[in-house]
Amino acid sequence: MNSSRLFHFINDPRGPEEVLPTLPAEELAKLLDALYQNLDTPEPEFGAQAWYEMAVEESSRRSAAPDGAAHGVA
Repeated sequence: MNSSRLFHFINDPRGPEEVLPTLPAEELAKLLDALYQNLDTPEPEFGAQAWYEMAVEESSRRSAAPDGAAHGVA
C-alpha cells in the first residue's frame, strides 16, 4: 500500500470505527502492514497510532469470531 492510499485511510472522515469493519481481510492486512511501517518512521502520520491500534483490535476480533461471524453472517 502506497503512502497516498494510507493517507486516504487515516483522513477518512468516517474514522476507523466505521471503516475497518467494512474492509475485506486482505485489505485489512495490507492496511495493518502499512500502518506498522509508517509508525516505524521518524515522523509517522498524525492519527496512524490510533488507526493501527483499532486495526489490530478488528483483526483480533475477526480471528476470534467463528467463520462468517466477522461480517455479521450467521
